[in-house]
Amino acid sequence: MKIAVLHGSNDSYGATRVLIQEVECLVRLGHDVSVFVPHDGPLADSLAHLGHWAVVTIDPGLAVLRRSRLADALRLPSLRPGVADADFVIVWTLALAAYVPALRLRKLPFYVSVHELLPGPVGGILVRGLLAGGRFPVSACSEATAGWLAGAGVDRRRVTVMSPVFSPVAELPAHEPHEPLVIGVVGRVNGHKGHLEVARAFASPALRDRDWKLLLYGAPFPGQEDALDAVRDAIAHDDRITYLGEAPSMAALAGTIDAVACFPSKPEPFGLVPVEAWRLGIRSAGYADGGAAEVLPLVGGIGVPRTIDPVADISAALCAVASATRERAALPEPAAVNPVFDLDRRMRMVADVIARASDARTPSR
Repeated sequence: MKIAVLHGSNDSYGATRVLIQEVECLVRLGHDVSVFVPHDGPLADSLAHLGHWAVVTIDPGLAVLRRSRLADALRLPSLRPGVADADFVIVWTLALAAYVPALRLRKLPFYVSVHELLPGPVGGILVRGLLAGGRFPVSACSEATAGWLAGAGVDRRRVTVMSPVFSPVAELPAHEPHEPLVIGVVGRVNGHKGHLEVARAFASPALRDRDWKLLLYGAPFPGQEDALDAVRDAIAHDDRITYLGEAPSMAALAGTIDAVACFPSKPEPFGLVPVEAWRLGIRSAGYADGGAAEVLPLVGGIGVPRTIDPVADISAALCAVASATRERAALPEPAAVNPVFDLDRRMRMVADVIARASDARTPSR
């Protein structure tokens, strides 16, 4: 089949990284895939190994929902060539959900892949208005996201939870912890990924006398530079903390950091970083909510409840992960983790969702 994928970003972060895996699954299943994104970025290079089976097209007119323009959801975008004449369409993330009514009107088979967790009235309105009706399938990146969708009105039987894919690990690398211990924060610097919160915890009375080092990785998107400025200001007088910009990958940090801190300012739909860290033999600490509540126990991470005092939460978790790292406490074995992120497992799920979407075509209500 000719499959069109609508995606609102072109970056190297979570949902795009999982999209690359989805496209690989689709190509392995024998489909031709065209991915439509609103601007240039690294996606074409990331899919280049798939040759002509996967093509990336830049469409600046793509209707991408943003928090600042939620009224766009009230307008019905048209289906551009390449989408209107596709055999199947995948709506990648809620940011492209404005296309759902048009797809239903055209009776095109499709599914929506949700990588968000937006509790609150805005997210609820979006889900109830665009996803709750109809029979088309929905995939979710975690049980937390699936539960949120069900709470917002999507029949849970329509939702398939699909974990991302990671190549199997035969054996976890062993590391001798650094002296002093080195903790890393890895993610987009956007004010929500915990860089600032962890830096503030380092400066708190509970941690200010620790001889640990903190390395901050990531960069802001255009328009998010204020978040980086806030981080730079917070660490300006603490020589234990260093901002190092974008990391090419988590694997590039192997041998550099001893533990990873994952403390976003609100629950996130999934936690890729703890899994990537585990594959390198590195333990994570983070909030035990959202998708991270599923991932952290699986990979031996240390999870703490989110309270009204993030500095205290983070300080306690970092002390715990430091002790576990220095004691070289064992991480879960690959045999327990690998099957959750298996490529064949995801391919079977993708094939099943496509089959259900093809069976679910009904006239728009």
